[in-house]
Amino acid sequence: MLFYLITTLFLGVSLCAASTLGTPANCDESTQRVCYANASQGLRPEDIKYVAEYLRYLGDAGAAKFLTMPQAADCAEWTLPVPSHGGTVLALAKHISPRITSSVLYEDLAVAVAAPDGGSPREDLLGCGKDGGQMEVKANLKNPLYGSDGYKKSGARPEGILIKLVKAPPPTV
Repeated sequence: MLFYLITTLFLGVSLCAASTLGTPANCDESTQRVCYANASQGLRPEDIKYVAEYLRYLGDAGAAKFLTMPQAADCAEWTLPVPSHGGTVLALAKHISPRITSSVLYEDLAVAVAAPDGGSPREDLLGCGKDGGQMEVKANLKNPLYGSDGYKKSGARPEGILIKLVKAPPPTV
C-alpha cells in the first residue's frame, strides 16, 4: 500500500512539473487579417502609408534587412522603429511563435502594411482604413535574401510575426 502511495505521489509531482516547465506560450492571435472595426483606432491613411514607406527605407538603407524576434518564454510585442512625428499610427510586431526564432524582411512588413499594388479589395492593413488592424507577415520566399548563407546559418524561420497598427499615444511635450 505504501509503495502505491509513494508511486502515485511521485507520478503526480512529475506530471505537474512537466506540464508547467515545458508549456509553450499560447498567443491566442489569429494569423488572418483582422480589422478593428468595433474599436476604430482613428488612423489616417497617409500615416499608414508613411509606416510602410519607412519600413521599406529601413530595409533598403539600414544595416539590418530583417526584423528578428528571438525565442522567448512569452509572446513578446515590440514597437517597430518607425518615428511617429505626431502621426496617428503606432506599429507593433508580435511574436506568435515564441518557441522559434522568427525573422522577416522589413520589405515584407511594409507589404503587410501597404502593398505596392494593393489589390482590389485591399488585403493589406491599409485596407482596414482608419480602424487599424493586425495580420501575419507573409514572407516573400522568392527574395534571394531568404536563401542567403547568413539567413540559413541564423536558424531563423520566415514565420510567426504579426504586425499590428493601433492608435499612437499623444506626443509628449
